[in-house]
Amino acid sequence: MAHLITRNKFDPNKDIPDLSGKVYIVTGGTAGIGFGIAAHLLQHNASKLILVSQKEEHAEEAMEELKKYGDTNRVHWVQCDLKDLKRTNEIAQELKNERQIDALILNAGEGVGKFNLTTDNLDSHFQVNHLSQFLLALTLLPNLQSNPNSRLVLMSSDLHRAPLSSTTFTSIDEINTDLGPNSLYARTKLAQILFTRALVRRMQNNEPGYQSPKWSGPWVNAVHPGGVSTDQPQQAIDAYGTKAKIGVKVVRPFMKDPVDEGCRSGLFAATSEDVVTEKIQGQYIVPDRKITDPSKQARDDELGENLWRLSEEILEEKLGSLPYQQSL
Repeated sequence: MAHLITRNKFDPNKDIPDLSGKVYIVTGGTAGIGFGIAAHLLQHNASKLILVSQKEEHAEEAMEELKKYGDTNRVHWVQCDLKDLKRTNEIAQELKNERQIDALILNAGEGVGKFNLTTDNLDSHFQVNHLSQFLLALTLLPNLQSNPNSRLVLMSSDLHRAPLSSTTFTSIDEINTDLGPNSLYARTKLAQILFTRALVRRMQNNEPGYQSPKWSGPWVNAVHPGGVSTDQPQQAIDAYGTKAKIGVKVVRPFMKDPVDEGCRSGLFAATSEDVVTEKIQGQYIVPDRKITDPSKQARDDELGENLWRLSEEILEEKLGSLPYQQSL
């Protein structure tokens, strides 16, 4: 195969197989990297594409732009504010009605930005980037399990390697401590890898509710997109001011286009047959398709279990129950 020669190449225009008959859900799929992922999925004949995002204006712009890549009658937009757990749970329950889900791509996220509390009184970075998508993933896990070689993809970042020695994931008070914009973001990127590994452990141990059927899957992996030119740097400018504005201006020319390059690792994890043949499970994938070790902290299974327990404690407190337990 081409990657055996080039080692780390995955060209979405050439290497994505025909996706006819397949159904994909992409959070944050109407802008940035998520739009890039959606464009290529549509281009390669996905039968149904569900884009989950908050802003209607982004959805309208995306639907118009997606006409360049295929029939937008196959694209459906679902409005969801991930800063609202009750709304997220409503959407999760609606999406469960999709009997076939071939991949759930958890791409939505807040960037490096100021500390803010959500309507659920939680750090917005933690809720948007991890907790709400943890809820979506576990609610839709049975759907993924019922489809051969389905995929669950989490959008992490190499910023998960930033020092976070204070992170234990043991209390809401810890989550709601303002660490500064960079560390708030980095903590959630660490959480996405820890969640990936913790879910795969449960599947491999055949824990009740997490057993895989006779076929393998879902294939669950975290990815790093690289430096990508999106709207997220504006959040850093709002948080850090002039210094960030200068920094963004300097690096922007070197950032990847979200459609041409910034979506490659995510698309590899979501579509490539190599994921199945090479049994790529519970891994951290960097551009284009290179498997690499995440940080030591991201490989701390005890920390991952702390995160899982805390996530469930918060969901139970905010929602009154764990909605997905009935189906696991």
